[in-house]
Amino acid sequence: MVGLVVTMSMTSVARADDIALYERMWPSIPTTRQLTLSQQLTDSLTELGNTLGYHLDLLSNDMLALRFDGRHKRARVKFGVIDSDYVTFKFDSVVHFTAGMARIQARLDVGIAGHVMHVDLPDMEMLPAEYHGERGVELRVPLYQHYF
Repeated sequence: MVGLVVTMSMTSVARADDIALYERMWPSIPTTRQLTLSQQLTDSLTELGNTLGYHLDLLSNDMLALRFDGRHKRARVKFGVIDSDYVTFKFDSVVHFTAGMARIQARLDVGIAGHVMHVDLPDMEMLPAEYHGERGVELRVPLYQHYF
């Protein structure tokens, strides 16, 4: 009888060890939705870019600002003189990256002695270009636009 009890207790321990080993070797499928590797990389690079932008803000005394949104492929670039009684110059733009090009929506604020003029610049497109082996940037500025 004692031998039977010892044998039963040893098989239950062995069976428990087998189940633990099985669960370690073959983990179950995660039930929560996790980010893909590309989303994790995008978020990491966005955080890195925003950290760079934060330090650039501090070093330039808020004259230059960069903000990035990697998920929506957007960036915000601002630079200019802080408002004063004598002169105001601010450039604010939203850049959207699509199909290898950057679409830029920009606004310019220029002022002298408290009189400020707001200028909405036309939407521009910027894309990489090459001419005779020399690399550069092509800037497309619409002079006249008409939609049908």
